Amino acid sequence: MSQPHTPNEPTNPQLPGVNRRSMIFAAGATVLAGCAPLQTQAGGDPVVATKSGRIRGEQRGHVHRFLGVPYAQSIGGANRFAPPKPVPAWSGLRDARRYADSSPQQAAEMDTPVTPAFAPPAYVTRGDDCLALNVWAPANGARDLPVMVWLHGGGWTSGSGSCAIYDGEHLAERGDVIVVTINHRLGASGLTDFSRVLGGAFADSANLGIKDIVAALSWVHENIAAFGGNPGCVTIFGESGGGWKVNTLLATPSAKGLFHRAVVESGPLVRFMEPDKADEVASAVLAALGISRANAEQLHSLTWEQVVAAEAKVLAATPMSFQAPGFPTGFWPVRDAALLPGHADDPAIAAVHRDVPLLLGQTGTEFTLFMLQDQAAYALDAAQLAQRVERTFGATAAPGILASYRRDFPTLSPSGQWFRIFSDYAMGALNTAILDTRWHAGAKETYAYRFDWSTPILGGKLHSPHTIEIPFVFDNVNTPAGVTMTGGGAEAITLAKSVSQAWVTFAKTGRPAAPGLPDWPASGGIDRAAMHINIASHVAPYMDPNMATIYRAKLWKAAGLS
Repeated sequence: MSQPHTPNEPTNPQLPGVNRRSMIFAAGATVLAGCAPLQTQAGGDPVVATKSGRIRGEQRGHVHRFLGVPYAQSIGGANRFAPPKPVPAWSGLRDARRYADSSPQQAAEMDTPVTPAFAPPAYVTRGDDCLALNVWAPANGARDLPVMVWLHGGGWTSGSGSCAIYDGEHLAERGDVIVVTINHRLGASGLTDFSRVLGGAFADSANLGIKDIVAALSWVHENIAAFGGNPGCVTIFGESGGGWKVNTLLATPSAKGLFHRAVVESGPLVRFMEPDKADEVASAVLAALGISRANAEQLHSLTWEQVVAAEAKVLAATPMSFQAPGFPTGFWPVRDAALLPGHADDPAIAAVHRDVPLLLGQTGTEFTLFMLQDQAAYALDAAQLAQRVERTFGATAAPGILASYRRDFPTLSPSGQWFRIFSDYAMGALNTAILDTRWHAGAKETYAYRFDWSTPILGGKLHSPHTIEIPFVFDNVNTPAGVTMTGGGAEAITLAKSVSQAWVTFAKTGRPAAPGLPDWPASGGIDRAAMHINIASHVAPYMDPNMATIYRAKLWKAAGLS
């Protein structure tokens, strides 16, 4: 959605006032016997023997870093649109001091104030040698450390594990944990399902990006002990599209046992694409490529650039909408008996990982990052706020909505209240659905949060936007990337200590806790208790339960669901 937003808020199905591109970008075969513990070379570089061969990393402060470690083969040639294949063992010492390719994707657009924080190093390119991961491990020689595996944001079509703000050095050092970031196939490369349209050699082409993530988690399970990690204590965590991926893995039976805690940051996902819709997308991709069933083998001769060009054509015809409900584009996980047998909001599917504690939440005003084209939204008076609420939710619901937010957020300006209202509607309601699904499925404790700290960047007009908790979770607020997002400073540094420690404590114990935070109760029942994180944090309902009911009814109606 590239057109400027007008003051008159449009209705569904397309997201009102949201810049689609901003939202997307905002952010083994033969093996060696066993995994030897970490060693140090004569030159001082750390060396680890993985099951495929020895790798050499580097020491950064009190942390050993290993970059670009392959967990599967290149996705080019015969591997195009095929499940991930194990990496053949290598002899000698493989260098692991530079990031691998990022997954094939469209070029990023520098269209939000925080986008520079998500840039990888200048040498990183897009390409087929992208199925790789990165490891940060404390250099103190500790063993059996908790492992935190980060799934990057960028929706299903963009992003990389090598983004500057995802650097795991400070989190690994502060928390005495192993941090892993991964790359996996995206967009048309990772989520085009040719299984029914073509069959044959492409019969197993559904959900390849998800299969990549499962392969990466399997690599962690088999190899992380050599870095000092405990394969029996793995946390998956991710923000935005990374949160979607965590929710997807929670609905993936074949991932059972590969992770033991889960964190969803600003990435609610409740439903997957239906097979008939996936077939339409696959046919559109073939048409964009000029390939038919008769010459399907030409898919193996494509360059990644050709695949991305076809992806762009399909995305142009499938704008982001509320039809999931959520924010689906043309490339989205598809229900698949072998991998995703049901929707994420099905209690029976949620019960598959009922033993996995979940930490779930979002920022206070997610959509300030996506409505920058709507300049009027940042200068509303009370009457203009009332007009927007009535246009979006109707004259009957508007008075109650306005009264709720004026009661709960009396210090917010009318613009701040509007952003809170719309963020609760477009994202909070979906998160409450996940909380309730877990509750009814009898799942392990679920903990909820709202990250309410306001960043001073852009004159404070963003309040607490999408992505703002990431530098705090990674304890990176005072790095160049973190300063871009937070402005740096003592207040941010102090809050980062509490937030990063809470995430680490959750990874270690299954319950978030940290100095500087009140006791954090599990979320359940109608109030859905949540930690509202700020300089002075407090426990309160995730959002007004009555608002959650109103918003969910509207979303589900727009999606044609009961």
